[in-house]
This record gives sequence, C-alpha cells and structure tokens, in this order.
Amino acid sequence: MTAREEAVAAEIRRIVRDELRVAEPFADGEELAGRLDSLLLLALATAVEDRFRIRLAEEDLASTRSLADLARLAAARAGQAEEVVP
Repeated sequence: MTAREEAVAAEIRRIVRDELRVAEPFADGEELAGRLDSLLLLALATAVEDRFRIRLAEEDLASTRSLADLARLAAARAGQAEEVVP
C-alpha cells in the first residue's frame, strides 16, 4: 500500500475501534465479512463515506474484501474528489 493508503487504513482502523467499538484490530488482508456482521459492514461503509466525503456503490462494496481493499478504494475515491475541488 502507498503512504496515502496506509493513512486511510489507519483511519479506518480508528473508525472500527472507536465508532463501531470492535476491540480486536484488523490486519490489512483480513476479510471484513469474517469479523463484522452485515449491520456493522453497512455502518463501516457509511462512516468511511462520511469521513472521506466519498460515495461507495454496492458494486464497490461487493468487490471489497479486506481492510486493505477498502483503504485503496477510499484513497482513490478521495483523491478523485480532491482533483475536482478547485
């Protein structure tokens, strides 16, 4: 992962810990669905959208398996949004 993706991953870990109250930290390659039920996955997606001011489509979430996948996707989307803002 790039430095930007690492920073996004760290923020996602903080969201999982502080907002979703999941005590055990996630490894980058660990499957999100293996540790979070569907409601927590939805809460995580919403929190990531809010934090990074992005939109995630259902197709995006269906192809996102791990914390690293979500960090890459969020970093890319956040980067696209920054390019549009003057």
